[in-house]
Amino acid sequence: MGDGPRRFVKSRTPREAATGEGRINLLLEGFWRQEIVPVHDILRSIDLVPSFHLEGLREIVYLPEFAQAAAAYPCPVMPHFEPKGEFVQRERRIFVYAFDSPALLFQMLYHEIGHYVFYLVVGSRVKKHWVTQLFPGSGCVTPYASVNAQEDFAETYAFYLRDPDFLERESPEKYAFMHNEVFSGRPGTLKERAGGVPR
Repeated sequence: MGDGPRRFVKSRTPREAATGEGRINLLLEGFWRQEIVPVHDILRSIDLVPSFHLEGLREIVYLPEFAQAAAAYPCPVMPHFEPKGEFVQRERRIFVYAFDSPALLFQMLYHEIGHYVFYLVVGSRVKKHWVTQLFPGSGCVTPYASVNAQEDFAETYAFYLRDPDFLERESPEKYAFMHNEVFSGRPGTLKERAGGVPR
């Protein structure tokens, strides 16, 4: 599947190339140790994420040796749920511990990138609207999304990328929010930036 860490360079849209935006310095590490999903498919899936959603994210690491340790900390609201990955905000890293299918990996990757976007990319007005109006006022796309507003955002974000038609059918208001507020890239929806990297 490869022979070591891969530095991911995201392809840029013509607008990004003209403005100098869209250069991503993201390390993918450890995925060559698995045989479920080819590394080039993982790279292609990340290429679907807008560049401004990945700016400042340092690394996505596959660490199967920590799967058992992660399972020791189940979700208190859903005790039978075993974490398979996590976003560590202070490190700006995503850790993937276990997956048994391509679908699970891509859902998890987009979910954890969704956490990154929620905490470090979108602005406070966008977050407040999600937390105070959308989360309590509409259904969740998965049972896990009902845990809290942040998990709902991450699950909805993943569905927007993986199955937008389903999301639009099941939750048109959340689909519209993702489309208009999260994926639009309008300056008013994003956090203030210092040196091009979200704070």
